[in-house]
Amino acid sequence: MSEQPPEVSSLRLAILEALKIAAPGALNDEARKTFLATGSNIVFAELDMDSLGEMEFCIAIELSTGVTLLPSELAELASTDGVERRLREKLDEAARSGGEASR
Repeated sequence: MSEQPPEVSSLRLAILEALKIAAPGALNDEARKTFLATGSNIVFAELDMDSLGEMEFCIAIELSTGVTLLPSELAELASTDGVERRLREKLDEAARSGGEASR
């Protein structure tokens, strides 16, 4: 029996797509595969995203998940793990209240 790869969450896929837009070229193919396959954490400070990149990241996240993130929140969240936690919290809140996932 062959071992199946773990299912990649839609949130991790959304974060990866947002990173491709916000910091093009920052992650090579191997880093992208590792991020999805092993759940590795990427620290935003290591990507050298400028303010436009941060805005693009937040817009891409909102378009794919419906959750509003502000560029100023990225410093507090610090990494992809922090963003994923925040997205889960907001989506869980929205599911409980039956409302929008945004702030």
